[in-house]
Amino acid sequence: MATLQGLESGNITPIDEQLIAGSLEPLVIHTSSVFGKAKGVYVKRSSSLSVDDHAKGDHMMAMTVILANNGGRPKDSLRFFGVHRITDPESHIAVIGGTGKFQGANGYATVKNITVNSKNLLLVTVYLS
Repeated sequence: MATLQGLESGNITPIDEQLIAGSLEPLVIHTSSVFGKAKGVYVKRSSSLSVDDHAKGDHMMAMTVILANNGGRPKDSLRFFGVHRITDPESHIAVIGGTGKFQGANGYATVKNITVNSKNLLLVTVYLS
């Protein structure tokens, strides 16, 4: 059983990013096409833990994506939780709810690390059931 004294800290990075539209073929990001915001936390495992090399790339992600309506005001949202394995080409995280038209949503999302114009980005593709 874990106790608070037994927990070790890792790196915690806040997520507070704009969602931008883009196309994959060819990979083009349209920075003028902001359609929402992502907020949450990204937690990296502490490097002091003795784990295998694969597990060192595990990052816990908890994120809410807030989608804007045509007027730019927040309207609908989706919530995500899971482990992003940065050493794998693709990770799966759970969709654990939402608001507005996504009320009670469930499903999963794929998360990929991509580089566009020397920027490291996360490409998130959502599958709702």
